[in-house]
Amino acid sequence: MTEAEEVPNLPEPTSPEPTGPSASMGSALNAEGRERPRFLLEFPDDPALQKLVREFETGNYRAVREGAAKLAESTEDPIVRAAARELARRIEPDPLMKYLLFVALGLFLYIVWSTYQGQH
Repeated sequence: MTEAEEVPNLPEPTSPEPTGPSASMGSALNAEGRERPRFLLEFPDDPALQKLVREFETGNYRAVREGAAKLAESTEDPIVRAAARELARRIEPDPLMKYLLFVALGLFLYIVWSTYQGQH
C-alpha cells in the first residue's frame, strides 16, 4: 500500500463564513449567530431596505416605523415597497391582542366597581 492510499479523503477546507452586517443579509444567521426570521431572507438586496432590516433585527422599531413609511413612498421598485410595508406590518400590534386587552381592562374595572359596591 502506498502512502497516498493510506490517507483518507478529507473534505476540502472551507473558508469561514464572512461576518458583519453586509454578510448577514443573505444568510440564515445574523452577525451574532442567531437565526434570522425567514421572511427577511426573501427581501431584495436594496441598501435602504437592508438598513431597515438591520434596525428590525436589533429591535429599533421606531426607526423601522419611520423608515418603512419613507421608503415605501420614495422607492419606485414595487418589490422594495412591498418589503418595506411588510416590515411595518410586522411591528404593529396584533388586533386580537388589543381586543383582549380592552376586555381584560373592562373586567378589571367591573371587579373593582363590584367590590366597592359591596362595602356599603
